[in-house]
Amino acid sequence: MGLITEYPFGFAFLCLLLGASYAFFLYYRDIKKGLKQSTHRFMVVFRFFSVSLIAFLLLGPLIRQSDKIVEKPIVILGVDNSRSMVLASDSDYVRKVLPKSLDGLVNALNKKCDVKVYSFEGNLSKGFDASYKGSQTNISTFFHEVTNRFSNRNAAALIVASDGIYNDGTDPFYAARKIVFPVFTIALGDTLVKKDILIRKIIANKTAYLGDKFIVEVLVEMNKYSGQTTKLVLSNGNQLIDSKEIRSNSDHSLQRISFNLEARKTGAVRYNLKLGEVPGESTTLNNHTSFIIDILDARQKIALIYDSPHPDVTAIEKALEGSTHFETELLRATNLPKTFEKYDLVILNQMPSVTSVTDLGNLFRAKTSLLIIIGSQTDLNSLNNLKSGLIINTSLKSFSESQPIVNDDFPLFSVDKKDATVFREFPPLQSPFGTYQFSPLSDVLFYQKIGNVSTRTPLIMFTRVAEKKVGFITGENLWRWRISNYMQQSNHESFDLMIDKTALYLSTKDDKSFFRIHLNSRISENEPVEMEAEVFNASYELINDPDVNITISDAEKKTYPFVFSKTNKAYYLNAGLFPVGEYSYNASVKVGAEIFRKSGKFFIEQVNVESSNLVADHNLLYRIAASHDGELIKPGDIEKLADKIMAREDIRSVSIYQQRMSDLIGNPWLFSLIILLLTAEWVIRKREGL
Repeated sequence: MGLITEYPFGFAFLCLLLGASYAFFLYYRDIKKGLKQSTHRFMVVFRFFSVSLIAFLLLGPLIRQSDKIVEKPIVILGVDNSRSMVLASDSDYVRKVLPKSLDGLVNALNKKCDVKVYSFEGNLSKGFDASYKGSQTNISTFFHEVTNRFSNRNAAALIVASDGIYNDGTDPFYAARKIVFPVFTIALGDTLVKKDILIRKIIANKTAYLGDKFIVEVLVEMNKYSGQTTKLVLSNGNQLIDSKEIRSNSDHSLQRISFNLEARKTGAVRYNLKLGEVPGESTTLNNHTSFIIDILDARQKIALIYDSPHPDVTAIEKALEGSTHFETELLRATNLPKTFEKYDLVILNQMPSVTSVTDLGNLFRAKTSLLIIIGSQTDLNSLNNLKSGLIINTSLKSFSESQPIVNDDFPLFSVDKKDATVFREFPPLQSPFGTYQFSPLSDVLFYQKIGNVSTRTPLIMFTRVAEKKVGFITGENLWRWRISNYMQQSNHESFDLMIDKTALYLSTKDDKSFFRIHLNSRISENEPVEMEAEVFNASYELINDPDVNITISDAEKKTYPFVFSKTNKAYYLNAGLFPVGEYSYNASVKVGAEIFRKSGKFFIEQVNVESSNLVADHNLLYRIAASHDGELIKPGDIEKLADKIMAREDIRSVSIYQQRMSDLIGNPWLFSLIILLLTAEWVIRKREGL
């Protein structure tokens, strides 16, 4: 414990001097008034201490204290709460016996340790409710959370009760490498391959276009049914579309079955797949599933214009090729059409160019949306004169290396956190160095980071010129971003998705309605139904004064009414989880005397990954335990696990000394002392008639 102040401690002597001076000048004449010497001294001392203490408090003194905290060893228990846990042969044990055994383990460990219990499936949650409703298993996320939450803590051991089956996230063995304390695994589930037929996987595009013919491939697995036949039926509602007979020629058969479909109506179309049941199956939950295809009217047409070959052109072309939303056409600047009305978006790579005399006036006067990529060959003076929505003033033709900084408040389309992490590692683009002038109503996706300096200069930006959408990428060498994406994730998904969303926003025609509802038409059963709504007045200004009501109906006409919550300028609704099925909605809002209505439908998709693999992976659990000085425990030995853990020498409490600072001014005892001194002096003075 110590006393500190921001002033030199010599000031404390000045406080004492002030108290002494005050007491002396107040009482030095009172000794002649016939006061007793002892009474006089008491008043002097009381005044001296009270004034000195008050003066010292004006220096803002702080008390430095050291607190001793004893932290018991922490044992973390993580229990797999997914569906696969109760689909194996030991399901009765897992449902009825395992929760009691784990409660006994926790109670035994609590005598010496601080036990933290979690359950994991797709996400992590506190406690264990033994519901086994998780539609996915992500063990790696559990390990990452343990590492983050218990770093620099007295974590002594980790216990994982699971069947070792995972179908989401990364390999748990590698995810557990950062854990620095012992890991014990409880091996649940059945490692034997059971008699079963199942739909292993569906391979199909998520979107198709009206009139197109497309192929859907289904992987069907048959275990221990050599010579057995079954039928795979494809239907849409009550309408039978096609069926295929499947025959297994071995104990383990994996067959690829193809169906040829035609997109005959627009919207989200749900197809059902069902395998005929075969006697002796371990479960029939994996015999049926469904998938949804979004059928659109037509693809958006994009023209990619360039003056000379450049790897950025190839990178953008490849990104758009992987999307089902667009038809892309490459155009040289020397061979442009007279009009651009047939295109929904035109991408200009370093156009207008310093090496070209191509007249782009017609294009900039048209209503077609633009995406302008600026680089070393861009004629900035010509671009500025075209009034495209961005002016770059630079005295010298100089460039800077600009890395992307993601704008977390970007409103035009969503950026996944996983993709944002990838973007931050992208190499710099070569951007013009100068002053950027643009409308304050523009939306910036990426800002420029030059060296270690974060700027508010846009790297990717969107604006409007009259009624036309215009986007800018103010740097070249985008091809490096695509390669960086592959080096980080072994795919181009993040880069391609960014280009896809950019092109989709720019090419999509504006909705001019006064009432709009936004939601995904396909929602997994483990995700909540979330909606956003926008309401506009006659001047197309966002308002959120009136209430927005919505009623969701299922296939059996059961209704669920909701009222949207109001946000800053719009509306939001989290309707929670819904069972698998098809749902319709009717929303309404009253603006003045007019009522606006919106209707639509969405699908809750079943997640069948838990029933597609029921063979427990005890080898994975053994490797995790062995690599962390732990042990693989059988279910019957759970009661012995507490003794094994507490018998370890590294299981012990630790003392932590934590220093803290407290303000002396707020000390109630010191305040009481000052009041007591002043009160005692006042009582004596009154008694002596002073």
